[in-house]
Amino acid sequence: MAASSVDLSVVGVITPSACTPTLSGDGVVDHGKISIQDFPEFGYKVLPKATLQLEVACDAPVLMAVKSTDNRPGTAIPTYPTQPQDLSRFGLGLTSAGKKIGWYELSTSNATADDNPVGLIESPTGNTWVNAPDRSTWQPGWMRTAHDSSSAPFPMTRFSAQVGVATTLTGKRDLPIAEEVYIDGSATLDVVYL
Repeated sequence: MAASSVDLSVVGVITPSACTPTLSGDGVVDHGKISIQDFPEFGYKVLPKATLQLEVACDAPVLMAVKSTDNRPGTAIPTYPTQPQDLSRFGLGLTSAGKKIGWYELSTSNATADDNPVGLIESPTGNTWVNAPDRSTWQPGWMRTAHDSSSAPFPMTRFSAQVGVATTLTGKRDLPIAEEVYIDGSATLDVVYL
């Protein structure tokens, strides 16, 4: 006799300590209402850069990094029209007609680990790390963390960095004139245990 079945999985990670991330301003960059009349006749509308403070507090020293995820993938205007998507840009959503509204880029600067100034490294996988200079673009899907003298992650209890948010909107000609367009960028910053 044949029977149907379904699998059940129980998963999780037991860590030596837990870390909690927070962003100043509840993680919101609000550009308010922007009049279409304020857009340049040609080209993109660059909005004022915003800075948020990222803080990660852990119960005890732990190897960790912070990973950025674009919650609006595929909606950023690429650098080159022939690219299907730009690897360094986060999306702002679409107009009601399905047009891309623009993009924003994240960067980090002034990082500290346990209240000491540190340099940052980044990696897409956590296997190989490269230097991430201050104010360099933080790509979606990449992790960033502090490094020691050997350019490797090290255990820390507290991590902080300024996160720059640079927003650019599409040209006036690509936006509907008769309706409001909502800027809808969203990203998640996750603590990843290494």
